Amino acid sequence: MPAESALRDTVLAVELARLAGWSAADVSDVYYLALLYHMGCTGAVAAQSRLGGGDDINVRRWMSEADFADRPALMRIVVTRLAGQWGPSGLAQGIASLATAGRDMPEALANIAEAAARLSQRLGASPRVTEALSHAYGRWDGEVFTSLPSAEGLSPAARLVHLVHVAQIYHQTGGGQVADAIVRQRSGTEFDPELARLWLQNSHDLLHTLSLDSVWDQVLSAEPEPHRRVAPSHLDEIGRALADFVDLASPFTHGHSTGVARLAEAAALNAGLVPDDAATVRRAAQVHDLGMVSVPNRVWIKRGSLNQSEWERVRLHPYHTQRILSLAAPLRASATIAGLHHERLDGSGYHVGLPANALPFTARLLAVAEIYQSMSEDRAWRPALKPDEVARQLQREVAARRLDSRAVEAMLLAAGQPKQKGRSSHGWPAGLTDREVDVLRAIARGLANKQIAGELHVSQATVHTHVINLYGKIGAKTRTGATLFALEHDLVQVATG
Repeated sequence: MPAESALRDTVLAVELARLAGWSAADVSDVYYLALLYHMGCTGAVAAQSRLGGGDDINVRRWMSEADFADRPALMRIVVTRLAGQWGPSGLAQGIASLATAGRDMPEALANIAEAAARLSQRLGASPRVTEALSHAYGRWDGEVFTSLPSAEGLSPAARLVHLVHVAQIYHQTGGGQVADAIVRQRSGTEFDPELARLWLQNSHDLLHTLSLDSVWDQVLSAEPEPHRRVAPSHLDEIGRALADFVDLASPFTHGHSTGVARLAEAAALNAGLVPDDAATVRRAAQVHDLGMVSVPNRVWIKRGSLNQSEWERVRLHPYHTQRILSLAAPLRASATIAGLHHERLDGSGYHVGLPANALPFTARLLAVAEIYQSMSEDRAWRPALKPDEVARQLQREVAARRLDSRAVEAMLLAAGQPKQKGRSSHGWPAGLTDREVDVLRAIARGLANKQIAGELHVSQATVHTHVINLYGKIGAKTRTGATLFALEHDLVQVATG
């Protein structure tokens, strides 16, 4: 989305809810829903990447304008905006994706909605906001997303925020008249007609309320009372939720941030850091890759060398991580460390290129933990490395004076410690069977049912039955929801070579 889009949505949604005469509790739901509306965006990166030649970010932006029941308009967006992203090498895949776009995009948005609902619950959102997020892309007429309610059955907050978001995007790209024309055109189909009428009666005044100076200050002042606050004891769960949010973006990174956090904390304690400092390192590790969502997926899965533009975007992802986290005072200590996770002692790292004397030991630990975990995982361009090879490469980096020898020693000790397997003395969570866990882990790795059947040497019908059964047990509706359950319960198997 364009910068500060969610903040603009929030200001407008609160004003529209108040014009509608909604209660204070309902206005509060609208406020937090608008802020969290895109919380599940990483749950559909794979599908959006296929459609956009690897550029999932532009697909999300362009498809936010789309009326998915209007096939000709949808095809115009695909042909005029997406086809240019395919390139000669991606033409065949792009055409194949185009043929299934009508099915893939609703499915992708369903994944986004379920991921947003699950993640928002972990962040501390109210049950009504969580339910509204699951309805986020529902339509008044019930078209396209047939598994969702329609008309009055949809969450009122979801109806309002969805209308505001689409109108706000069109306002940014074409102005107020264009936004009004879209709301008028989709009233009674995509949008609640009563809310559409209210928008059209007040759109000029609503859009005029957006600040030209600092929409951040405007959003903070618009927060309804009572303000929802996060207890210090809940910071770790927020870190874990943000870790899963980032890691959902690719099957290669499922469980990555949690693995880095586990290693970094153990290494910190091995190195003699006090528990509070070890906890700060753990939290920094959980969120160290938050800035990765600013980089198109094609860059992360590219098999060849990155070009200059791609490399510059990669170099900036630690900067984005630090800037995002620094906005919240309780996270600033972790933000500073997280922003340094690609720095090296000889100044050859990024995004700043700091020398050794500017790098605290906590940042050196995190850098080593990130390297160890990444090397131990499959990537698009290489298989996972075996532990002894990872150790040799770390020692070579120490000899070249790029990594801290004390941090590497503490990390290798941590890496040799037994890892949690996800199974309690009472069996698998939610009553899953061993075979259902095998299927769930395969889903978390991004495998389709046909691939799972081949890997487990069973029929596709058997896999389909297992999927239905495990979805019922864990309360998931989509593959992204199932993957999040696996991440939450430490069931994702990370390759170790």
